[in-house]
Amino acid sequence: MSATTDVLSPTTGEPIDVVARRNRLGVLLLIVCDLAGTLALLVSYSYLWSLNVNDAWAPNTIQYGGNGNVIGRTSLPFADDWPFWVIFLGVIVTCVLMWTGYRGIRDGHRGRLIGAASLAGLVGLVTLVGQIVQMKSFPFQPSNGSYASAVYLLTAANVVHLAVGGFLILGVVNRVRSGRITVADPSQARLVSIWVTWLVVACFFSTLFTSVMKASPNANPPEFGSITRSATTPSMAPANPAASSAASPSAATSGS
Repeated sequence: MSATTDVLSPTTGEPIDVVARRNRLGVLLLIVCDLAGTLALLVSYSYLWSLNVNDAWAPNTIQYGGNGNVIGRTSLPFADDWPFWVIFLGVIVTCVLMWTGYRGIRDGHRGRLIGAASLAGLVGLVTLVGQIVQMKSFPFQPSNGSYASAVYLLTAANVVHLAVGGFLILGVVNRVRSGRITVADPSQARLVSIWVTWLVVACFFSTLFTSVMKASPNANPPEFGSITRSATTPSMAPANPAASSAASPSAATSGS
């Protein structure tokens, strides 16, 4: 047996390479599931942006008349670009710190992982708070158009990503301190670093979409919710009801 398989996991008692493969599969499946959800949000954003149904993509407030029809709209500003990129920068710094810590413990420096992961958790927490502050400072509400609701969904997904990442980073720090992540078995730190790398990818595309795809390119948006009727509607009733009654069998029988 190799030196790697001689080391047993302190939690299951199995060889650490067996546990590492199983954990890696679980994290990759988690990323695949999260990828599907993230793609759904991005596709929805681009679809609403390109279609611009009822000219309601841009942030706006709608004034309704007494019978419920729209009588006017008031435009609202789009969200600023720079907060999205600042938050993206925070996610990048968190990712770099996690990989630095992993490489440190892989090279035999346990304290480097504790320090780097602790700092990564702090940066991630600041980024999470910044994301929440950005959501509260948007110049619109989720109901103010398709853009507003789509942006709120993307930023809410980023909040969930950062919260999960922060929880996992805290787990890395605690497990290193308790001796469950060691120089002989640093695989869990690597898995958390892989997850944070995925957060960088997801945050990048969300930031790119919200920064580039603002004003809709569709200048002639489709109108949903209204029905156009033709001037004349063909009737199925006979032109001469008396003639129709005379031609029917029942009318002929009664006449005889």
